[in-house]
Amino acid sequence: MGNLYVGLLHYPMRNRRGEIVATSTTSMDVHDIARSARTYGVNRYFVVTPLPTQQDIAWRIRGFWTEGERAWEASRRGEAMEYVVVAEDLEETLDWIEDAEGCAPLLVATSARESGKKGVSFAEVREQLRNDPRPVYILFGTGWGMTDELIDACDAILPPVMGKSEFNHLSVRAAVAIILDRVAGDWDEC
Repeated sequence: MGNLYVGLLHYPMRNRRGEIVATSTTSMDVHDIARSARTYGVNRYFVVTPLPTQQDIAWRIRGFWTEGERAWEASRRGEAMEYVVVAEDLEETLDWIEDAEGCAPLLVATSARESGKKGVSFAEVREQLRNDPRPVYILFGTGWGMTDELIDACDAILPPVMGKSEFNHLSVRAAVAIILDRVAGDWDEC
């Protein structure tokens, strides 16, 4: 089975006016996505931001649960947080994965909006993980989403997570959990 990686990117993202920005790191995203990632067997969860102050925030959140007295608590949050790696840019994470795996990952984008990029289904990614040793790296954006150039640099894009209403504004934490369940959940039992 191929290894699964998740990246939460904070740059280059779009803001509500369409400008390219670096978004803020939030403790809920670092913490909750780490728990989902660990639950679904993700090899590493990368928090990617070029801003040193935001990197420090992510490392402090990780350290709170992995160092000192919190690390000895009965909760398993520290175990999940040990899988968090903070990186400056996407290239750093790609190098990390290639060093660990011996090959470049299949790079898969996500978006809440339809894209002209070659799509891949959740089932196809699930089969890729089961039948191909090549790692899969799923990228999630923040703010108002990844730039088109970033999406175009990926090998494929997953379809948007859609509910049964016209409202489509999930938190990234919720989207990550849903997508991880769809690509790495125990669907043989369903």
